Formats: sequence, C-alpha cells, structure tokens
Amino acid sequence: MSPKQCCGWGRTLLLGLALATATSTSALESDQYQPMYIEADAAELDEKQLTSLYIGHVEVTQGSLFIQADEVLVHHKPDRRAEKIIAIGQPVRYRQLLDDDPEEVKGRALRMEYEADREQLTLIDEAVLIQGEDRFASDRIVYNRITKRVTAGSSAQGRERVKIRIEPESEPASRPASAP
Repeated sequence: MSPKQCCGWGRTLLLGLALATATSTSALESDQYQPMYIEADAAELDEKQLTSLYIGHVEVTQGSLFIQADEVLVHHKPDRRAEKIIAIGQPVRYRQLLDDDPEEVKGRALRMEYEADREQLTLIDEAVLIQGEDRFASDRIVYNRITKRVTAGSSAQGRERVKIRIEPESEPASRPASAP
C-alpha cells in the first residue's frame, strides 16, 4: 500500500470519527475543515476486507475533536468512506467543543460504535455523556443524529438504571412571591 493510500484510510477514519461523536448540539463547524491526525502503536490496513485497524494508545484529533482508545476498527465502503467504526478502550474517551456552547462535550464508554449510513452513535458499557454540569449515564446510550433521538438503558436484567443529572441554566434574579 502506498503512503498516499494509507493517508486516505486515515482521513476516512477521522472523518467518520468526527461524525460519530456529535451530540444533539452541533459540533464546531470548523472542525471538519481542520487537518486530521491519528497516532497509534500499530496499524493494519486490509484493502481486500475493506478494514483498517489501529492498536495501542490510539489518539484521533481533528480541530477540537479528540478521541482516545485502545483499539479502533474501521469497516470501509468500496470508495473508502467509513461504513462502521468501532472503538474499544478502558475506557474510550471523547471530547469536542460545540458551536453554541463554550463548554466541551465529554463522553466515555468501554465501547463506541458509529454506523455512518444511519448516523448513529452507540456508547456501550459504563457509558457516560457530560456537557457542562449535565450528566447522562447508562449501560447503553444510543444517539441518532438524523432523528436527534437519544435512548438509554439496557434490556438485560440486573443492569444499572439510567441516571440523568440536569442542572438549571441559571438561578432567576428574583423569584415571584408565592401564592397564599
């Protein structure tokens, strides 16, 4: 495989990961125009199987987007665009700035999966999504970017319940007098 082909695989991975990590608010629009970088202890690119695997201290950066994982596997379409991305870690960590919020969105899970055609991100096992003081935790968190729908919880018995903490934006300056 030529260096040019290898870089194409890396760009495909980062573009997919950038899409994979969006939340219900838009990520920084400028991130998609920034250079993309992948660092790992090892990489394996299999054009016949249309996969690329990055192993060991994997770090993905594009603009404000940052992902850390132990392993990242990308299933590619024939045109090299990402079809499915799977990141595994102890935990996988994610952070990114949003267009309309000065605070980063942060996430972590033991496994992250992104299905490009469905634009669906799934955080699995010990999943946590944090924005500011708001926190969403569950065994499984699924976010569909097209429908802007989030679902959480596990169908397995004995698993942890969904836990959500929502902080008010600010305390009102003056409270209305209470009715008698």
